[in-house]
This record gives sequence, structure tokens and C-alpha cells, in this order.
Amino acid sequence: MASGSDALHLTLQPDHRPASFNVAQMMVEDVDRLYEACTQHGARIIKRLKDQDYGLRAFVFEDPDGNRIDVGQLI
Repeated sequence: MASGSDALHLTLQPDHRPASFNVAQMMVEDVDRLYEACTQHGARIIKRLKDQDYGLRAFVFEDPDGNRIDVGQLI
């Protein structure tokens, strides 16, 4: 997945056991655009895009190994 000069590379690892919590957080400038890219590419969305009461617009998706990645933008 790429956006401008930024890229995120995900790989599958045999016998990997993912955590049941978010393992990474990415702050981005256009969370709506990344959310749309994730859904278009078939990423599993764990938490839909939403404005949070703590000042972030955020969503959580799962990578191919099941790791959860929290993506947010300051609002």
C-alpha cells in the first residue's frame, strides 16, 4: 500500500500468532484517503473510521498476519 512517498509493506509469516490488541499506530495527514485505500484493497477493518472524543479521526485494520494497526489524524 502506498500514498505519495510513503509506503507500508505487509507480509505473511507462517505460524504467526497475532496479538489481540493494536500493535502499531500510524498518524497520517489524510485518514479518509487511507481508509478508502484499505477498504478498496480488501483490508479487514476492525474499527470503522470515526471521530474520537479525544481529538482523533481514526480506524483500525488488520494486516495479512492478523496484526492490528491503528491509524489516526488529528482533528
